[in-house]
Order: sequence, then structure tokens, then C-alpha cells
Amino acid sequence: MDSPYLTRIESATARLLHTVAGLDDLAVGEPSLCPGWDRAMVITHLAANADGLSRVVEAASKGQVGEFYPGGAAARQAEIEAGRASPALELERRLAEACAHVMAVLVDAPQKVWDAPALHISGEVKIGPGPVVGRLREVEIHHVDLNCAYRPEDWPFGWVLEEMDRAMLGLPGRLPPGVALVLQSTDAGQRWVAGSGDAVEVAGPTAELFAWVTGRAAKVAGQDCPALGPWR
Repeated sequence: MDSPYLTRIESATARLLHTVAGLDDLAVGEPSLCPGWDRAMVITHLAANADGLSRVVEAASKGQVGEFYPGGAAARQAEIEAGRASPALELERRLAEACAHVMAVLVDAPQKVWDAPALHISGEVKIGPGPVVGRLREVEIHHVDLNCAYRPEDWPFGWVLEEMDRAMLGLPGRLPPGVALVLQSTDAGQRWVAGSGDAVEVAGPTAELFAWVTGRAAKVAGQDCPALGPWR
């Protein structure tokens, strides 16, 4: 597969693996930014997501429709729960192996896979680059969720701008009734509008805006922001 996303996923993964390699057994058992998940569960999910993408791409290469999480939401959650408080070295090994495998699968995949269908956890069959684009999103956002040294301001700036545009598509349904949201990026000069009703303006760095939109922050530029419904 020839896609600029492969280099971006590889770079993001290298940063993630560096962080995970610095965690000991005590650290992986500490809370992450994902409610109810410790760091070990986030790492387990990242490995399982890589395995899921490998399944989807390998199936698509054969002209088949792959399934990200066989067994659906319940099986996915059980796998994540089983990772709770796992030993740090075991987690590091599993994540590294899963990431190496998915990169090898992506590199070897035919170009047609970029537009191939995939069965997602929702039961939907989605067509297009979503699974590959989504892998970069998973790595970048859950790296921050580990609540270690990697922060929203460390996200690649161009990637944040791309993801803000995508996140805004689902934002109207997450707003309180009768609220229109006006987001102003102070470092990119961009403006996003969502919803209808009384306007609420939120201004700040793009990374902080995206962290708030994705539920990773409650404030932007030190100011409290309206409560949003769950992201994804």
C-alpha cells in the first residue's frame, strides 16, 4: 500500500512504544484518562486495535470483508478488561509485536485495500480509508490517554487540524439543546461552527480545542467549556 499515512503511523507508533517502554508494573496499573481504565487496559486496547486492523487488511487483500473485533463489543471489552494490571514487560512485548505486524501487513497490502470494506464493532460495513486513518487517531489519542509525558500539545499540528475537521462532523449531536458552538483556533486562524441556538465561543490553541472536543480536557486556554456528550 502506498499512503503517506504509513509513515505517520510509524512515527506515532515509535513515540508510543518509547513511552510504554518507560513504564514499570506499578505505573501500568495507575489510572489512565479513559474512565475506568488503567494504563494497562489502554495498552491492551492499542494492541488489540492493531490486531483488528491487521485482520481487516489481510481479509481485504483476499477480496473478503474483515472484522475488526470478532465477537463484537462484548468480546472487545472483555479483552481490554483482561489486560488490567498486566505486567509491564508483557504489555510492551504484546504492543510492539502487534504494531510491527500491522505495519508489515499495511506495507505489503495491494493499493485496492485503501478503498476496501471493513466490518466495524457497530456492525456497519464501512468502505474507504477509515480503518487506516483511524489507526493513526487511535495511537495519537490513546498515547495522551496514558497520562504520562505525552500531552495534547505534543500532537503533530497538521494532524490535529485534519482531525478537528472530522470531529466537527459529529459535534452538533453532542451539544446541549439550543446551543451553537463557535470554535476559534488562536494558532491556526481557523474557525469552526456547530449546532444552532445561543452562540458559545471557545478560543484557544488547536490542540486544546481538539483535546476538549474529544473529551480529553474540560478547559481550553484556562476557561471552562460547555459539557459535551460522549465522543464516538
